[in-house]
Amino acid sequence: MASHSADDDSVQPFFLPCFLSSVITLCSLICAIFFLEETLPSKVAAMHQQKLLGDDTPGYGTNIAPLKIKTADADMKEARVPSAIELLSIPQVQLAIIVGFFLSFICTAWETVFILFAYTPISFGGLQRTPAQIGTLLSATGLLGIFVSLFGFPMLARRIGTRSLYRVCMSLWVAVFVFFPMTGVVAQWTLVGEEGGSALLGPIWIGVALILGTGRLASMAFPANMITVKEAAPNQQSLGAMFGLSQSFACIARASSPAFVSSLFAFSVNSQILGGQIVWLVMLGIAISGFHFSRRL
Repeated sequence: MASHSADDDSVQPFFLPCFLSSVITLCSLICAIFFLEETLPSKVAAMHQQKLLGDDTPGYGTNIAPLKIKTADADMKEARVPSAIELLSIPQVQLAIIVGFFLSFICTAWETVFILFAYTPISFGGLQRTPAQIGTLLSATGLLGIFVSLFGFPMLARRIGTRSLYRVCMSLWVAVFVFFPMTGVVAQWTLVGEEGGSALLGPIWIGVALILGTGRLASMAFPANMITVKEAAPNQQSLGAMFGLSQSFACIARASSPAFVSSLFAFSVNSQILGGQIVWLVMLGIAISGFHFSRRL
């Protein structure tokens, strides 16, 4: 029985992580359906009116004249919801979406290229780590991200302000893509000819800690981005459209980034132009551009 289970795992090695991800997604969907409050103005107005009317059975002394109730629809007419084109014509909205696009593109590229970088042989500029080691590193980084989001972001946002923290986080991405080639060079200096031996791994792990730790700190830009998008909205009624636009551009970034950075990494390794460092130069330029736009917020 145990051998049969092991055989199944070898045939479908990705079933368990995919199954767990699906279960978590399903739980999130169920919670959203049954526990989140409705925000659609027409439905909110209908529910509000129904609560005010209550039992409509007339009794002694009941005034059966039509009851005029000011609903949320009336409030909506006072503040018109701008169209997507109108929102995109507002400079602050443009900046918030542009910086959010850079943030999603850079963070997704960081997550993708680190795995490639860590698995690539040292002779080609990588770290030559095993899948188990890479998985452990990513898990540790995820735990660090939880701690940073729960405790680091609220404290720093109160102390230096959301926009200032946003700029600092975007600047950290520049450092991340400087640490990548530095760590690769250190790996070549210390482990050439040792086939990934453990004699001088200390400097390698320091470089890995800088790459992952700094990247996770830079990810505090995501909650700052949400706050910035909210503040850029011209009125309360346009929040839904604002977040929809922001997420649409962010999804484009997340979809295109892995293909872009992985292809660029493969080209760098195969061509060995500039010692195989082209991928880091390009990503460094993108990170600097993102930081430049964040300074204009």
